[in-house]
Amino acid sequence: MRILRLKIKNFRQFYGDCELEFLSDDTSRITVIHGENGSGKTSLLNAFKWVLYGKTDFDTGEQTILNELALSEISPGAVTELSLELEFEHEGSTYTVHRKQEFKRTGEALEAEPIGKSVPTLSWIDERGKYETAKNPANRINQLIPEQMHSYFFFNGERIEKLANVSASGEIRDAIKTLMGLEIIDRASDHLGRLVIKDLRKEASETASADYRDLLEKESRISSEIDQRKLERDTAAKSSKGFQTELDAINASYERIADVKAKAEQRRSLEAERGRIEGVLEKLSQERMDLVSQSGALAFLSDTVASVSTVLEDCRKRGELPYKIRRTFIDDLLHDAKCICGTELQEGTKARAAIEGYRDQATGEDLEAAFTDVVSNLRAMPRERTRLYAQLSTWSAEESDYNKRLKAITEELDEISSSLGSSDIEDVKRLEERRNELTKLQAEERLKIAKAKDAIELLNDDLAKVKKEIEKVQSKSQKEDLARQKLEFAEACKSLVDNLHEALAEETRHHLSTKVNDTFQSILRKDFYAEIDRDYTLRIFKDVPGVGKQPVSEKSTGENQVISLSFIASLVNLAKERNKAKTTFFKGGVYPLIMDSPFGALDREYREKIAQHIPDLADQVIVFASNSQWSKEVDEKCRPFIGKEYSLVYHAPKSKGREEDTDYVKRTDGPEFTKIEEGYLGH
Repeated sequence: MRILRLKIKNFRQFYGDCELEFLSDDTSRITVIHGENGSGKTSLLNAFKWVLYGKTDFDTGEQTILNELALSEISPGAVTELSLELEFEHEGSTYTVHRKQEFKRTGEALEAEPIGKSVPTLSWIDERGKYETAKNPANRINQLIPEQMHSYFFFNGERIEKLANVSASGEIRDAIKTLMGLEIIDRASDHLGRLVIKDLRKEASETASADYRDLLEKESRISSEIDQRKLERDTAAKSSKGFQTELDAINASYERIADVKAKAEQRRSLEAERGRIEGVLEKLSQERMDLVSQSGALAFLSDTVASVSTVLEDCRKRGELPYKIRRTFIDDLLHDAKCICGTELQEGTKARAAIEGYRDQATGEDLEAAFTDVVSNLRAMPRERTRLYAQLSTWSAEESDYNKRLKAITEELDEISSSLGSSDIEDVKRLEERRNELTKLQAEERLKIAKAKDAIELLNDDLAKVKKEIEKVQSKSQKEDLARQKLEFAEACKSLVDNLHEALAEETRHHLSTKVNDTFQSILRKDFYAEIDRDYTLRIFKDVPGVGKQPVSEKSTGENQVISLSFIASLVNLAKERNKAKTTFFKGGVYPLIMDSPFGALDREYREKIAQHIPDLADQVIVFASNSQWSKEVDEKCRPFIGKEYSLVYHAPKSKGREEDTDYVKRTDGPEFTKIEEGYLGH
């Protein structure tokens, strides 16, 4: 996909008809749109989202997307409209998507209500020059650029750092599923489990013996309960995500209020640290469980090891284990029918019988190998036992330190919340009350998720036991046997589909993790490396001498932003690879990157490094930046690759003491609006 043109009419700050053209080739792949805060950079980012999907990320949703100046020009009861038109090229065809929304002014105040829903249209001219229109525009658009993926291609640079939080693992997993086209496999698994297997189980039950029927009914009950628990888990996860979206909006609101911005930023940093620590503690807990499961018995085997070692040593001294003559040596003598002393060992002779007697006492290779292994393991057990205790002690100490830090963080967060809740600013008090309410609601949903996961795990164990019992029951008739075979085949198919899903997701995770690390290390100035772990969490690690790989728990905002940007760049790159591969499921694609404030939380050196890599992030990059972010170093790195450049000139209402004009801000007597001027007006 290559974006060619965006036409805007009465959308947010943009009054009347505005137009942006974009260039994208090997040398001119960057378009830069300059503008100060409030001039409409984020509105332009949302313009792409609204024209494609009819949605925005504004705190007020789609209620305030109509330009105020356009609204002020009509009388109460009159109707006006806003519209967006996006032209882009994709695989040889030129597409035009158009979306409009009519509004009716509701009173003397600048308020309006939408008339119906926004209506999208999609048309295109293919590579042969044929003109076509889509009967189902939304579906066609979703095929070109899946809605689940748009937030990775059109993103706010100041907010992408949240991808580095443990809570974002679900988003990363979903992105990988979409990139691989795994929704198709999900639907196949769901169809087999929810419909096919259910029907076949019913059919098998009708022809089954009493024992088999009882087991099938038990299996069906457990499967239904698992489905119910999964539904509860998914519903709670969706609710939690919704609460998080509202919490993010509240946090963003805080950061726009100068009096509480510092506290809001401090809280965000503390919450990010808490999330990292909770992730580390969870990992430590899992590692301890794995170690205890594997080696925990060593803690109780001290006396047993000593007694077994004594018995084996006595056997060795008596020549019983291992015996001084090997069985293979005896077998060779009997085969050759001749002793090493020259005596013939013919059948029936006393000499042969004597040798055969030795054979029964001789040690076989398997027994001798087993003896050697047992002795070796017994000698190693005290060392392994000491190592087990040492590792458990180390983990306990780490957990204690982390829990102390968690307690301190909780106290700091409570203090911040109390301070904001008692603020003299009414909006802050209201926001904090709602935030506390949302935090409690989200905690309840997370508890539901945890309970559902535990229940699913136990139910899966019960289901496995029932399946083993079913395998032991013999069929009583040919009809029952046929029904049973069909059911077993369907279950085998579902198992195969689920395993395929897991294998493809794991392969993509590993491949994407390598790409993320390559990009991350090329930007970061520290000797760190990044990966997507098995829980689909973006993590940063370092090598500690004498210890090995250790997670970096104290990540800066800049480091979080770098690893998140590395992930997005790797997604774009992998989508491009899959487009070339022409795979069975998701076809991939060549997508642009549209970035609002990608340098927001970065210091000078990081900005320069990010700017140096921007031309390599995607085939087309569109950047929205303020003058404070577009530094001299950034300009120097990007300038050779810039094809188009625009400046947003914000016309702000006059206010006392603020009537002077600048290049980027002009004063007006009416409502605010923004004009788009081609070129860069400079600092």
